[in-house]
Amino acid sequence: MSQISTPQVPMPAPPPMPEPVAPPTRHRGMIALAVAVVLVVVAGLVAFAITRSDSAEAQPLALSFTQGEERTYDVHQTMDANISSPLFGDEPLSMDVTQVIGWKVVSVDEAGTATIEVTVSDMSGTVNGTEVPSTPATPIEIRIAADGRVLSAGGLSLGGAGLTRGFGFPGMGQLTPILPDEGDAVSVGDTWDKEFSQDFPFGEGTIDYSATSTYVRNETVNGREAAVIETRLTVPIDATLELAELIDALGPEITGATGGAGLEQLGDGSIAYVGRGTFDQTSFVDLEARELLKTQSGGRFDISMTLEGIPGLPEGSVEMTFAGSFTQGLELR
Repeated sequence: MSQISTPQVPMPAPPPMPEPVAPPTRHRGMIALAVAVVLVVVAGLVAFAITRSDSAEAQPLALSFTQGEERTYDVHQTMDANISSPLFGDEPLSMDVTQVIGWKVVSVDEAGTATIEVTVSDMSGTVNGTEVPSTPATPIEIRIAADGRVLSAGGLSLGGAGLTRGFGFPGMGQLTPILPDEGDAVSVGDTWDKEFSQDFPFGEGTIDYSATSTYVRNETVNGREAAVIETRLTVPIDATLELAELIDALGPEITGATGGAGLEQLGDGSIAYVGRGTFDQTSFVDLEARELLKTQSGGRFDISMTLEGIPGLPEGSVEMTFAGSFTQGLELR
């Protein structure tokens, strides 16, 4: 309703804990696997769109897609975060990764919502000081509405594990500008608000977005006149993931991100997420060529997670936090 991505790398071992808090080796291995699944589920995914408009005057800024359309973007992501639990202690997560994202519009429905196949190549960078492998990721499909809302992100509303390899937080996938409803003309200086949700397909709850966007100015980018759209987003989350549903749907994808050994033992488990993220986004849209030239965003997140029903957990459950800051950007090649 409106009023006007990451490479596969092994997670580092948790820092040594004072005696005698370390659980037995078998239990510790199961819990470490659960931690890997947690990181898979809190993943983000880069999504893009083409913006179409006829002039720099008051005009609709709805997105428009054409079947078969293809684009390529360079993507850069950084993160400085921490995973913490009374059981494990603190584990840092520092990431600096670049990759090339390609997308192809597979189909467009009557409402203007596009299904887009996303591929990633040329990965490089580090996670916790370790170079990321350049193994290609399996293509995934995303859906973007005509007003820029990312309706699905590769099967997980929290993001596609196969693309990001488990690094991110809910909301990072919203890199398309949040635009007014189709038909609402806007000029430089106009502001509009929008609230929407992504489905949470493997449990209960939703991922909710609240966005305020402003058409702030026109700017020349590489010789092109572009509309500059600034958006402030808040992303509260209150959802519970059932691991059995996730494993049934994305077993091969999770195996690629976690190693997969022992996944069947997690089938009775669940992970409850409560928290929020806030981030600012600036998008540059070519007014004549009608395409997104680049997007820059960054912000903070703080998520609490409760793991239950997983072998090795003391008293059947454990609480964890995942908090930090991130930046990400894309630029058209």
